[in-house]
Amino acid sequence: MPWTNPQRKWLRELQHRKGREKHGALVVEGRKAIAEFITSGWKPLLLATTGASLGPDCLEVTARDLREVSSLDTPPDSLAVFAWDDLDPRPDGRVLVLDRVQDPGNAGTLLRMADWFGVAYILHTTGTVDFGNPKTVQASMGSLARVPVRYATESEAITLLQSEGRPIVVADLDGTPPSQVNWSPNVALVVSNEGQGPSQAWRDAATAIATIDRAPSSRTESLNVATAAAMLLYEAHRGS
Repeated sequence: MPWTNPQRKWLRELQHRKGREKHGALVVEGRKAIAEFITSGWKPLLLATTGASLGPDCLEVTARDLREVSSLDTPPDSLAVFAWDDLDPRPDGRVLVLDRVQDPGNAGTLLRMADWFGVAYILHTTGTVDFGNPKTVQASMGSLARVPVRYATESEAITLLQSEGRPIVVADLDGTPPSQVNWSPNVALVVSNEGQGPSQAWRDAATAIATIDRAPSSRTESLNVATAAAMLLYEAHRGS
């Protein structure tokens, strides 16, 4: 059955940050990702699919219906809307801080990294892409459903981490090799906007600045932020 006019308006609003904030909800597309959210305890406000039913009250729609309300180039066969669920931070573990990370695909990959390495929470600072962005949700492959996220300005984030007694390791191009960093079990790793690098405030707050060694012949200006985070989270995981 086609969308009702209110449903169509609602779903289109949810494709934008203001709409997600207004309604306190996000869209998840793709059968596997939807299953990850449901399994993790998120409650669907709407389920729709062109294929086999996803559960009670699931709407049967056409591919055209999905294209009308999706921001993805090739919408999957299923769509769900979930009320935004703020997960409680885990009691132990590291923190991954996203400092003005603006690419939605990178943000989604960083959520997967945080899920893989079991961070206590991600600290989302002002200037970082909205985690409800459809491309971020898609790139997270369901990890957004499991990783606790806290939100703060830069100054609030620094104060919070210091109040929790966390060493702050900032990734940058000019610092200490990861093998020489003291990766305590409660460390906070800060990864920043690739073009701008960490702010002076983060550099001043850092207990260490970690730099991934490059080959002498390398002419690459920087590593992809998600790639760098994966390497440093592995070092932190191994080092503690």
